[in-house]
Amino acid sequence: MLRNAPVEARVATLVGAAGALAFVLMGLVQAQVEADSTWLRFPVIVAVLELLAVAGLAAGLRPARLTAACLFGLVGLIHLLAVLNDGAVWLRVLSGVLSAAHVFAVVLLNTRPARLHYSGGQR
Repeated sequence: MLRNAPVEARVATLVGAAGALAFVLMGLVQAQVEADSTWLRFPVIVAVLELLAVAGLAAGLRPARLTAACLFGLVGLIHLLAVLNDGAVWLRVLSGVLSAAHVFAVVLLNTRPARLHYSGGQR
């Protein structure tokens, strides 16, 4: 559980959950602006995967740290591609912030306290 988790694991879990919900919100707003519901499909798929990884982190599962770090890194790269793409400025700026947040979560999951927590070692 997150009650006994170090601060790094808690913040990484929070960043993952908030990033997933922000990505869905971005897709929802873009779907309203473009009047096209296909803008929602990819953000919802990514959010489901991220929330599954966050649930694994919250449950304290041993492989959850590596899985979440890989997934957060991949999602960070996806957001970075959105920054480099043509599109609305607000969408690119928010994607840049989400990319940085996901990379930060990967760094937090690779710190010593988080590694010890998910490997079952002593602190």
